Amino acid sequence: MSWQEYTIFLLESIGIYNRDLMLHYYRKIKKFMIWHQNKFGIELKDIPDTAECKLEGQRKVISWRRIARAIEKNDFYLRRLSFAQTKNDDKQLMELIHKWDNLLNQTTLTDDKALQKIIQQKWI
Repeated sequence: MSWQEYTIFLLESIGIYNRDLMLHYYRKIKKFMIWHQNKFGIELKDIPDTAECKLEGQRKVISWRRIARAIEKNDFYLRRLSFAQTKNDDKQLMELIHKWDNLLNQTTLTDDKALQKIIQQKWI
């Protein structure tokens, strides 16, 4: 399976259980791709499956592996794709937390400090 296929598989898998979250990731990834197309002229068909790990880690190149890893890590804000946390994202996250209260709670495992903070605020 290529990284592109794996990325699509991850999005579809998320969509089975939570369409809102899948659409959130889809919109952000689409914006990421459009930015790279406008800035560097990289078309969707030209996105490499992988790039040099060092450059991916420094967020200097686009690759399907980088996108898939962001989804794997449950990176809601997609910081791994150079996005920042926004008020709109926070609002959407709170709506998802309220809607899926039984899945997001104090024991939710995440290494995203902003997400941990929001989850903790909900329980205070």
